[in-house]
Amino acid sequence: MQTFRKITERKSDGLVIHISSLNDRSTEVVMRDRITIGAAEECDVKIRMTEAAAAKATGPVIELVRTNGVYRIASYDSNLEVTLNGRPIRSNKAIDDGDEIWIGPSGPSIHFFPIQATAALVPGRRGGAHVAPFIEQAAMEASASSRRDDAKIFLREFTRELVREINPSTKIIAFAILILLVAGSLYIGFGLVSELRRTRRINDDLRAQTEAAKAELERTNKQLKVLGESNNNIIRSLSLAAKLRADYGSGVALIFGSYMYVEAGTGRPLRYPESQANESGNSIQSGSDSTTLTPEGNGEIAEYDFVGTGFHVGAGYLLTNRHVVQPWDADDRAQSLNSTVRGQPRLRKLVAYFPDQSQPLALKFKQASRSDDVAVCTIDAKDLPEAVPVLPLEGDANEVVGNMVVTMGYPNGPDRLLALLEENEARGVLARYGSVEASLGYLAQTKHIQPLMTQGNITDLNTRKIVYDARTGEGGSGAPLFGPSGRVIGVTFAVFTENTASNFAVPVRYALSLLEKAGWKAPEAPESEPKEASNAGPASTHPGT
Repeated sequence: MQTFRKITERKSDGLVIHISSLNDRSTEVVMRDRITIGAAEECDVKIRMTEAAAAKATGPVIELVRTNGVYRIASYDSNLEVTLNGRPIRSNKAIDDGDEIWIGPSGPSIHFFPIQATAALVPGRRGGAHVAPFIEQAAMEASASSRRDDAKIFLREFTRELVREINPSTKIIAFAILILLVAGSLYIGFGLVSELRRTRRINDDLRAQTEAAKAELERTNKQLKVLGESNNNIIRSLSLAAKLRADYGSGVALIFGSYMYVEAGTGRPLRYPESQANESGNSIQSGSDSTTLTPEGNGEIAEYDFVGTGFHVGAGYLLTNRHVVQPWDADDRAQSLNSTVRGQPRLRKLVAYFPDQSQPLALKFKQASRSDDVAVCTIDAKDLPEAVPVLPLEGDANEVVGNMVVTMGYPNGPDRLLALLEENEARGVLARYGSVEASLGYLAQTKHIQPLMTQGNITDLNTRKIVYDARTGEGGSGAPLFGPSGRVIGVTFAVFTENTASNFAVPVRYALSLLEKAGWKAPEAPESEPKEASNAGPASTHPGT
């Protein structure tokens, strides 16, 4: 039975020194009693140092001396930062197996391996283990050699001796096993290559099929998208009016107001003349057809009611017509009156009745356009109910003759709303309330103020007019005109008197600049330039007041 034992201690025959210097690595075997290590030519072991370290060096960096078979540090260059195993180096320190010396923080580094510490254990015969002679012979050859990388000699001789120690039968078995391993590896390799090729072909086929299926799916998706858009357009065209009524009907208001005339300079209101009675108590009528107004006397103040439509566009801003909030220029009643003084019109009341709201909201006139029949009014934000929706505006609408349009407003004012009541209820309202304002108050309390919605098509276009055939009437001025997109594209301002199916609207893009001047912040993109179109039809009159 073979046994192994540890080699007994004896004097070191030399050192194996491994040097890592900058980008160089080398191993040397030195058998001398005194060994000098440094960058100078006379040193036994030469190392490469940085320029800064070399400038500080005054001789050998380290000097080792063998005493009683152990190598110790005899001296070192104190000008350099030399450490042993991470600690400051000191003299007379023994060199142990695996010790590492660093010269400066960035190197070079030096590893030491005493020869007896790395001696091989080889199986001995009954006499026990012994140190392989070839190791000592290789070390001796290396110490006498002038080559720097003498470790190669050591390894070469070690391999030769190891091969000589192996039995021939073991060599044959090992060679056979090696051949079998090579053959098995080749067989497995060829099998793997064949399988990889087959898998690659299958993957290529699957990839081609997937690409074809993907292309077909994309074509199908495009067809479905086109079909879906077509269906949606049809559905929208069939249900647009109902959807607009549900979404935005509560944002369309009935505007009611009154105005009077005041004497220029004094501000006194103009009144009807006091009526005079004859002996029988009947009023005496003057011979003139028109009534003369005067600031004198105690007659009734001449006040004129008017109604129209407006719609909420956000932040308490309402769009309507100029002639709705400034009705005196188009009101035949006021034009037929005479006055002994020059009177100036003045708004006395301006309110908005929203659907499902029991109380009117006070309106404040902000601005009106000089060139287009549009005006802006505002409601105090604290008074505006949250339920009032914001009607979206389409400033860059592409109007086309034939496009479907929807309008919502209050044609015929309170008369149409009263006509929708039961006959007995309508008669009771007319009998109980003697004014338009009082009647509207009743209708608001009973939630009967609802806009009339009509649907039609664009029949003609002009640069500043949209002509359409959705029916409206007096009181419908200021109503929003919705396009196919469900956004407001115009503001109704007139109807052709000889054909009530021909109505006129101002494109909403002309109202956007007016809104912005009034302080409205538009969420939409900047308005587009108006597009030229064909001229509009015959002359028109206002349906509002």
